[in-house]
Amino acid sequence: MFVRDGGIADVHHSSSQFDVHGRFSVPRSPQGHPVLIQAGDSAEGRDFAAATADAIFTLHGSYDAGRDFYADVKGRAVRHGRRPEDLLVLPGATFVLGDTDADAADRAVEVRRAQVGPQTAIAFLEQIWGRDLSGYDADGPLPAIDPDVDNVSITRGRVRHARDPRTVAQEWRDLAAAKGGLSIRETVIEATSRTSFIGSARTVAAELDRYVQGDACDGFILIPHLTPGGLDAFADTVVPELQDRGSLRTEYTGTTLRENLGLRPTARPATDTTRRTSA
Repeated sequence: MFVRDGGIADVHHSSSQFDVHGRFSVPRSPQGHPVLIQAGDSAEGRDFAAATADAIFTLHGSYDAGRDFYADVKGRAVRHGRRPEDLLVLPGATFVLGDTDADAADRAVEVRRAQVGPQTAIAFLEQIWGRDLSGYDADGPLPAIDPDVDNVSITRGRVRHARDPRTVAQEWRDLAAAKGGLSIRETVIEATSRTSFIGSARTVAAELDRYVQGDACDGFILIPHLTPGGLDAFADTVVPELQDRGSLRTEYTGTTLRENLGLRPTARPATDTTRRTSA
């Protein structure tokens, strides 16, 4: 536990692994409490973020899905005695820019095919199916066999552990059929794409603004497809468009991340910093 003496916390922790007793010598952060960002789309993850986080990182592939998620987690925050604005919704989003919308769309196809090669597509599929699928052709159809729900040794990543693999497999089959018979690789590209904004700088700025103004999110964590330098074109072309629309600041007014995110200095009870449990 932490024992307070004049505002400075002494650490006393005892467990089967560690015995720690002392005083942390690093001064308190200028922003008071660090910004806590939680990631998780499950019901448990949403509730955890609503109760404790300053922001939640999420993935949703459409405007309507974003609005549903936004309303859900903001409502959960209120039920935990917080204000809706105390929890920011910041989805991860990719973007592809072009001189025209058509040019950007062509580039987006190239980008996703480069990101999801044949081996990557099979690896994604194995996360769901729980089987060794190395013998399958990534440009062929999805496996006709069902996922092996008992075999976890072949799975890698988070997909298998988040949802029932049989349900996900059927959703992927439905997606492949609805899109005219997608191959394994094409299905993985469709099913694993993040929220993506594709078009000219003006088109992308307008769509980003629509999401925020329409309560689909409070902002974005941009994920460029190229590093380093992947944000340069966005900063040079989309940012001015957003500023012209009055949707993005032209300068920072705060001195900390917490201030610039528009979060309160700290809305946490004192017990959050004094109560700890020993393992």
